[in-house]
Amino acid sequence: MEYCADAAKDRTMAAHRPHRRIAPSALPAFVLAALALLVPVGSAAAAEPAAGQTRYLQLDPHWTDEPYQWQLDDGTVLSRGVSDAQARAVVAAHPGQERYALETVVMRYPVRIAAACWKRPQAEFERCIEWGKAGPSRARAQAEAESERELEQALQRRRERAAWTGLDAQAVTQRLRRTLAAQGPWEKTPPAQRTPTEFDCAKAGVAPPLPDAGQRHFQAALEAGPRTPAGEAELVAAARAGHWRAAAALAKLALYDDDWESAQSIAAWLLERDVPAGYNALARSLGAANAYEHGSAAPAEREQSARLRWRAAQAGDPGAQMDLADELSESEPDAAERLRACARSRFPDIDR
Repeated sequence: MEYCADAAKDRTMAAHRPHRRIAPSALPAFVLAALALLVPVGSAAAAEPAAGQTRYLQLDPHWTDEPYQWQLDDGTVLSRGVSDAQARAVVAAHPGQERYALETVVMRYPVRIAAACWKRPQAEFERCIEWGKAGPSRARAQAEAESERELEQALQRRRERAAWTGLDAQAVTQRLRRTLAAQGPWEKTPPAQRTPTEFDCAKAGVAPPLPDAGQRHFQAALEAGPRTPAGEAELVAAARAGHWRAAAALAKLALYDDDWESAQSIAAWLLERDVPAGYNALARSLGAANAYEHGSAAPAEREQSARLRWRAAQAGDPGAQMDLADELSESEPDAAERLRACARSRFPDIDR
């Protein structure tokens, strides 16, 4: 029996498409990547349809030069094209098929076209087809699913980043407050009176030894790259074994992710064990948090972080020595070089 929808059921692409075209610069990265799948090589616009089994589908007038795919309902691609200056897409019949889909970069429009419809003139063609419910393109749906998966993995890494410390929020707050309160008395000690330009590696403290149990994981993290998922997992394993350099690296890594809670939890864990890196981890955390909240840290806040870092550098923390060297590289290059040389002499892999 010949199928043909009546005029009351006439639904064009305009009823399914947005009425305002999205500029390419506003599209998400995954959508832009999908363009490579949609644009036919050497194609600039839809060609004039041949007689017989090829017809136009009219898109919303705003959607000119729009890449599309003409597919079977199961996703098999029959052709690729780009809508012409009149926002039309060329489509063609496939023997034995009635269910098709027109897929653009971001949307997919299923249609049912009976065999008899293809025999009708172009003017009657669109009144003879049945539109299904529009939805996201398959490329977009796949990219969104992948994005969701990556987000969940990132959240899981964030949950695990400092869970190994075993410290709750109250314990972290108390530890950090005690440290800041004790900074005042330290400022009256002879080491505090020295300036970074007077740094002498021979007079600097020696960082605590590193446990063998975590060293293998720490080296694996360096090989994988500390900021990769695999590298971070190795850092967590090393930190669980008491490796303070791995812990300090995790605290720094947390700040790249705006993860203040983890950074401060790890700083508290280091400080509980009298590891100098704890002062630098706290300095980084305070500086980053203040800059994030206020656009930039106030002079008093910058000074507080600088004093904590200077304390850590004198106590032998290589991370603080490298951070301080970066701060002094232009104003005091000789002091900066002494700080870097000290850190590298004790921890040759500090630059990795």
